[in-house]
Amino acid sequence: MKKTVILLFILFSFALGNAVGMVKSITGKVELKRNKSILLLSVGKSIEAGDILMTKRKSSIGIIFDDGSVLALGENSIFAINKFIVQPDKNRYDVDLNMTIGKASFTSGKVGKLAPESVKFHVPEGVIGIRGTKFLVEID
Repeated sequence: MKKTVILLFILFSFALGNAVGMVKSITGKVELKRNKSILLLSVGKSIEAGDILMTKRKSSIGIIFDDGSVLALGENSIFAINKFIVQPDKNRYDVDLNMTIGKASFTSGKVGKLAPESVKFHVPEGVIGIRGTKFLVEID
């Protein structure tokens, strides 16, 4: 019952705004740049397209996106969510992510099953294409 209530709360939160994901776990200090503001993140905060996540030393963050995709960032990471559009009912898929530095683990949700070619994960030396469901990346 408790899991059902939490799931409904998450789904309701996504429906109300521009949220594409939610902070599921956090350790240390993680900041979010949204527009021109820098915010300190905490568990339960929403993540939007256009946000830039910045983990500090000895910090990490876990995010679950509205399609069930999961992102984990390690310390000293900078990660931008340029776009995250997953609308199976409209056959619209466009996921554009950018990692500048740090460590990340990404597990795709619905988008990985329905339209893996629509996922672009940019790194300084190229783009990672999603053809499976999970990958790890480290950028110095």
